[in-house]
Amino acid sequence: MTNPHDYAGQTQPAGWYPDPSGGQGTRWWDGQQWTQHVSDPALQVYASNEPRRVDPSTPIYTPWIWLIVLLPLLSLVTLLFWDMDSYLRASMSTDDPFAQYSDPGYLVEQGTGWLIYGVSVLFAFLDRRVLLQRGFDRPFHWAWAFLGGIVYIIGRSVIVRRRSGRGLLPIWVYIAVFVVSMIVVIAKVVGAMSTAMAVMPGFS
Repeated sequence: MTNPHDYAGQTQPAGWYPDPSGGQGTRWWDGQQWTQHVSDPALQVYASNEPRRVDPSTPIYTPWIWLIVLLPLLSLVTLLFWDMDSYLRASMSTDDPFAQYSDPGYLVEQGTGWLIYGVSVLFAFLDRRVLLQRGFDRPFHWAWAFLGGIVYIIGRSVIVRRRSGRGLLPIWVYIAVFVVSMIVVIAKVVGAMSTAMAVMPGFS
């Protein structure tokens, strides 16, 4: 294989160039030699403005995306320390319809949820900024995080995979976090309901 040169005879910088082996796609030149990374020409059939692919060795994960993925665990921690038994008994034994909204555990849980929402948007902004700095062309926009962290995680992972050929791990980790969270929530609610029903008149 020959080395790519410009008109002045200087070696070209790293990038995607026509495959010197005669293939229809492009091959990655790392600035010194040709690599084994070849682009898929099928991805460029229907788009003349195909987004630029990154160097296959480019890091694709940032601390910010992992914080977005793991933030729901913070709500899970507050749930574990919430005395839900007392909360349910109090809400069922009073005529005040707003009694449940003054429970400290309930207020902490709600506050944590809003905190996670706001911080996820901030982390999405920081994550996208790092991806741009690493050379990712048109990464998933951080504003989608306003619809929820999972929306940004999915969109970000799909776009990164198109640019680099990998990057779906945050989705799978988030699914694992979600499953664990649901198991804990269900167990917590069922236990609290059983305790509350046991102390109610007619159920003891």
